[in-house]
Amino acid sequence: MIKAAVADLLIENPDISKLTVQKIAKRADLNRATFYLHFIDIGDLLKQLVHDIFDDLSLEMSPVLQIDNVNNEKQLITFLDYFYKHRKLFAVLFEHPGFKKKSQMILKDSIVVQREREEAVTRKITLSMDILAASILGIIMWWLKDGVHFSSEYIANQIIELYR
Repeated sequence: MIKAAVADLLIENPDISKLTVQKIAKRADLNRATFYLHFIDIGDLLKQLVHDIFDDLSLEMSPVLQIDNVNNEKQLITFLDYFYKHRKLFAVLFEHPGFKKKSQMILKDSIVVQREREEAVTRKITLSMDILAASILGIIMWWLKDGVHFSSEYIANQIIELYR
């Protein structure tokens, strides 16, 4: 309830400095004491919100990553669908460098898992995976901001074609 209220407030006004416990409590239909039972402060709440988002994303990706011989397209579509589903919140969170960095790390990890299935990963291609993850994240950020009229399947196919 509280985290959903924060997400709604951030979507309405992405300026985190304007977020107050009072606004959050009012939106969640709770009192301030209830907020402080669960969180130390707004920073703690935001940290937990981001942690929950990445946990959800990992849970969403986990079954796809476990399937042997999963194709890149299915994995990418699952990843993109999650971002699309939460696009308004991601558009706000992507403005913060730490969130961007963590997203890139998760993307890189999924690329590493896929590459390990295809071939042994060497130190030499680790850099290329960082670059690949950063560029794919850039595409996702553009998609969520300016290209949401494209389906996740279309974006996945474009990414696959680009990196073929």
